[in-house]
Amino acid sequence: MNEREPFISIVIPVYNGSNYLAEAIDSALAQTYANVEIIVVNDGSKDDGATAAVAKSYGDKIRYFEKENGGSSSAINFGISKMRGEWFSWLSHDDLYLPEKLQAEMDYLKALHIPEDEEPMHMLFAAYELIDASGNTIRRSKLSKEQKTQAVVENMSGNEYLVAQPRKFNFHGCSCLIHKKVFETFGVLDENLRILNDVEWWFRMYTGGIKLHYVPKVLVKGRMHAAQVGRSIGYSSKHPENDMLWKRRFMWLREHHPQNAELYALLIRDAYLSTRPSDGKAAFDYAVQIAPRKKMSLSIKAFLCRTYALLRLGAKKVYMRIKM
Repeated sequence: MNEREPFISIVIPVYNGSNYLAEAIDSALAQTYANVEIIVVNDGSKDDGATAAVAKSYGDKIRYFEKENGGSSSAINFGISKMRGEWFSWLSHDDLYLPEKLQAEMDYLKALHIPEDEEPMHMLFAAYELIDASGNTIRRSKLSKEQKTQAVVENMSGNEYLVAQPRKFNFHGCSCLIHKKVFETFGVLDENLRILNDVEWWFRMYTGGIKLHYVPKVLVKGRMHAAQVGRSIGYSSKHPENDMLWKRRFMWLREHHPQNAELYALLIRDAYLSTRPSDGKAAFDYAVQIAPRKKMSLSIKAFLCRTYALLRLGAKKVYMRIKM
């Protein structure tokens, strides 16, 4: 791979986001990687023009579009349709990029020495930290953990472990870097989904054989606040979108890896830790069917995960009440 600098499009979808939009745009403009465009898509904001005023204040520093409200997926898809870049980078209006986000990911990609014609089947994620509504850090990244994740991801020969462990590989969507040809192969975001639109998108890519890479450096700050979509419409592990994705994960694993008991043991763990006992039991029953000698160890694992999940859920509720 040569030392070219591909053009990158940062797409920022926004709805009623005048409170955080300027910070997001500023973080995009502050990128040390120069060959970039910033596309802001106003998804029919209903805030008396406040969001539009923020975006328009940047003039020709950004490309600004307005559309009728259709949800974040439709706004991102609209931004993708307007891309001039070779690579896509998504930034939610309430999140932030660190200045080296794009440069670090492009350097990582170059270091892999992937032939240019094979690049479209490679995508990147990176480490992130969480901040609250005021920008205070509420979850820091640990370098040792990120490096371990990097090693695991880079050594994967297939993506079945990404499918079996959605909690472990819960990457931040705004840390992604994706080649535009991916959209031709796997499509864009499903506009019928509101909560897990990105997760379902990654699932399509993983099961389609795309190669994932992980940059073990914090490049994104994800903001948690009360007005997020997941909170405003009542996110739950029992939400229909979750039901759909868990079913698809299980069915895909059964179809493509029917005899790998290790995968189902991991799925059991993730299901119980996600407080989805019915999916944990389904994975348990299938694992016992293909590996009956492991029934006792799987039973212990399921019990411990179920107990830990209940304790963790209670602690998280208390923590979020204090922080939010």
